[in-house]
Amino acid sequence: MTEKNSKQELLSLIFSNEGLLARSLKNYEERPGQKEMAQSILDSYSEEKIALIEAGTGIGKSLAYLVPAAYWALKHQEKTVITTNTIALQEQLIHKDIPFLLKTMNIEVKACLVKGMGNYLCLRKLQELQDQPLLFSTEETKEVQAIERWSERTKEGSRSDIAFGLSPATWEKVAAEGDSCNHVHCPHYKSCFFFKARKMAEDSQLLVVNHHLLLADIEKRRRNGSQESILPSFSRLVIDEAHQLEDIALESFAQKFERIATQRQLAKLHSDSHPERSKLMQLRLQLSVLSAIPPTLLHKLEIDIPAQKRTCQGKLEETCAELTHFFETILSDKPVFRERESKKRITPILVQNPLWKQTIVPSLLGLGKEIQRLCLMLRGTLSDLEEFKEAPFYEKLLVHLMEIGAISQRLEATSAFLEQFTQDEPSEKRVRWFESNGSNVILVDAALDISSLLNEHLFSKQRTSVLCSATIATAKSFSFLKKRLGLMEHETKLKEGIFESPFNYQERALFVVPTDLPLPSSPDFLSKCIEAISEIIEISRGSVFLLFTSYDMLQNCYRTLSTSSALKRYPFLKQGDLPRHLLLEEFKKKEGSVLFATDSFWEGVDVPGEALRCVVIAKLPFSVPSDPLYEAYAQSLEGDGLDPFFDYSVPQAVIKFKQGFGRLMRTKEDRGCIVCLDHRIVKKNYGKQFLLSLPPSKTCFAPKADAFAQMRLFYERTKKEGSGA
Repeated sequence: MTEKNSKQELLSLIFSNEGLLARSLKNYEERPGQKEMAQSILDSYSEEKIALIEAGTGIGKSLAYLVPAAYWALKHQEKTVITTNTIALQEQLIHKDIPFLLKTMNIEVKACLVKGMGNYLCLRKLQELQDQPLLFSTEETKEVQAIERWSERTKEGSRSDIAFGLSPATWEKVAAEGDSCNHVHCPHYKSCFFFKARKMAEDSQLLVVNHHLLLADIEKRRRNGSQESILPSFSRLVIDEAHQLEDIALESFAQKFERIATQRQLAKLHSDSHPERSKLMQLRLQLSVLSAIPPTLLHKLEIDIPAQKRTCQGKLEETCAELTHFFETILSDKPVFRERESKKRITPILVQNPLWKQTIVPSLLGLGKEIQRLCLMLRGTLSDLEEFKEAPFYEKLLVHLMEIGAISQRLEATSAFLEQFTQDEPSEKRVRWFESNGSNVILVDAALDISSLLNEHLFSKQRTSVLCSATIATAKSFSFLKKRLGLMEHETKLKEGIFESPFNYQERALFVVPTDLPLPSSPDFLSKCIEAISEIIEISRGSVFLLFTSYDMLQNCYRTLSTSSALKRYPFLKQGDLPRHLLLEEFKKKEGSVLFATDSFWEGVDVPGEALRCVVIAKLPFSVPSDPLYEAYAQSLEGDGLDPFFDYSVPQAVIKFKQGFGRLMRTKEDRGCIVCLDHRIVKKNYGKQFLLSLPPSKTCFAPKADAFAQMRLFYERTKKEGSGA
């Protein structure tokens, strides 16, 4: 029997109506798309290809890529890294899908969830806190004691195992850190949770990670050579939720300055309010074993470094205040700057502003120089302490020296970034912006085009790469994704496949567009939308997701509709009032709920059954033209002779629209309407790209009165069908 025939037999054995899955799952139905997807991926493994796959909701894509990965691990003893964007999908894979598949196939393949180092408890840090119980407040002491009790019973030592409340600040005190880890020289090395997890990853064939960790691994290998890495060596890769990869890569490879992060590093070093908690004081206490500390060293620890830290702190606050004032001044006529989050691209024109040249640049450089002076003092002090290298107490000093060294390295990186940021012209294909978010001030310098980086450092190094998602094609084409991720260089290695959802959208879903509402640019759009939403809630009897593209529109609609006496019987929920998972629990629990949401609810939200009967998309999700990234992309594309709107905005919006559309049908029994209040989708030429990308549901593109009448008929018909009447 040829290998090709044996693989086909394997897939039939698993995915057919008489196969292993059918024997293990009640009411199993063979889904041809799932088997075809698995076949395409298995071929990509054997032919060393790159597979681009769009798998419609309900295909069962997880099992479709896990079967080839498990088969390859069993037959060839090769690792596959499976990366996802959401925690929910990672947990589903590691706790449900992989154990189920291995049991069903009756095979043994080791699998593990790989997390970043900061997710694990550092036993050495915990020991230090136990040795210094008087350094903490009553609340912190309670949390540390809870961690102590937990550390004695936990097997993984991962923060996700903690079932009690814990502040981020307390966890930071006990979390493992790469740049302050003593590795094999640590007295807790043999029982270290992180290194146990790392050994498990080395021994496993299926590694489940998230996109951030995968990209952090790429960045570490790129900067430090292939010898230093976060993940074990691998050459087979599955990227689920692949539509998110570009955005996360952009974020991961960006360089940043953050007020709060810098403030935190300075506070770790020395704190006037709590000096006993600072690294300098802890070092000073360890040195107290010396009968006579050298006066120069004592002066540095007690006078010079704390004074320079205060100078840096003052300069940090002054610089951030000047940055905020500068951007508030030049953007005072733009309401977008007064929203909760504000961003402004730093353009060549902006840096010619006299205020930028005369105030901001000197201030940024001044802050960088003060931080650099502090780092020189720290390096000098660490060098001075090397004379005690042979002393018996040096091992206790070493922990503090490593942590102070790590703080110094981070501050040096901040200083270098500030100097680089003041250059008038950023490197080609880069974008810089200012961001204000509450009390934080952020400066970002990001690569505009990460396609070549992903091509060189990720896809070119893999023997097989599988990229899949429910939404990575636009108008049945993968061209947008290929350009953005650097896959055009691998055209001869690409395998492409679109596998439609097995759900009966034609009978179970109705896509509605009222064609007589005003355009989004009209001053009447908001009021007419509110009227339409009120009617929609009544027609569907609640159980509605309202998806907005801006927080302002969400707030305006919520403010009006939540006070409507006609709608008071429907529970109203709003994003931001509760954590995301609690909001969803409330939505599912309270019959007829209406959820007002923006960005993060457009995807990764699963509400099956009658709890969700209608999804309303207020506007087509185009990028905000003033967004720094969009501005920079547009300028770059124009320079290449392309149209920013048609070559970037439209495909990006199509992918996001598909995500919102996909919230409705999560099982084959689900039913409902998807309503788009933005009729550009049917009246503009580019609307065809949206419509061609959607599942083949029934449609009603008509004036509001006719469209809503069709909605009422649809709900009546599908309710009768569901009840068997």
